[in-house]
Parts: sequence; C-alpha cells; structure tokens
Amino acid sequence: MSDFLVWLHLMGIVISLGAALLLVIGVYPAAQKIEDPEARFQMLAGVLKYFHPLYLFGICLVFMTGAFGLTDLKIDLGAGYYDAVGNILIKKFGLTMLIFLIASMQCFGQGLKITRMANGVIEADEATKQRYIKKVHRATIMNIILIAITIYVGLKLPDAIGY
Repeated sequence: MSDFLVWLHLMGIVISLGAALLLVIGVYPAAQKIEDPEARFQMLAGVLKYFHPLYLFGICLVFMTGAFGLTDLKIDLGAGYYDAVGNILIKKFGLTMLIFLIASMQCFGQGLKITRMANGVIEADEATKQRYIKKVHRATIMNIILIAITIYVGLKLPDAIGY
C-alpha cells in the first residue's frame, strides 16, 4: 500500500472513531446539562445533521482505502494471498459489515427521523424523541467497540504477511 493510501486509511480511522468518541464523550454529556428537553433535542438534532455525514465519510474512507490496499497485497502475494490473510480478512469483513449495518441504521434510520422530528415534519412526543436519541447513542457506542476490535484484528495483518 502506498504511503498516501496508508495516510488516507489512518485519516479515515481518525475521522470515524474521533467523531464517534466526540459524540459519546463530548456532545451527549453536554446535552444532558440543558434543562429544557426540547432545546436539548434540538441541539442534538443539529449536531447529528453534521455528525452523520462526517462519520459515514470516515467509515467509507477506511473501507475504500483498505480495499485498494488489499488489491496491492493480492498482487504482491499472488497465489498465497488467501492462505496468508484469508482468516484475518474474514474477521475484518464480518466486523466491517456489522459496522456498516449499525451506522446505516444510526444515520439513515434513526438520525433522519430525529432531524424530521426536530423540523416538525414528524410529530413525536418527548418519550419518542428520547428513545430515538438513546438508540443513536447506543449505536455509536456499539460502533466504537466494533471499530476498536476491527483495528485490533487489522493490526495482525502485517504479521500474517511478514511485514
């Protein structure tokens, strides 16, 4: 993998993991200090409107640069590619699929509903709004854990190929 692809791959990790950590460690605790439930909901909806595209961009950047790197690795390893890295890649692809499924539910399912509730397009009571916020919060925590596990599994790749 070229140095530029490695740099892009690391930037994607920093963007996706950093954005998720900022949401869980910074934004949600700050939102809890807002007394008015409607103001808290509006603030979180406003943050999610910008958070979700950034978060998805980071995840997609990691996925695409990883795929480009694997193409280079296939060329380098030839017929021994699947024997050398197949086991690790199965784990990484499974984790990546879970990350994408959870992020899609979080961003396109729950996040869009939250934005529509905040804009008044969808009528919802306070309990429903809080339930959707909690779903996004739990999904973000799950993806932080899955991203960390995926990074751990990916760090075994250089040992498998002898780098």
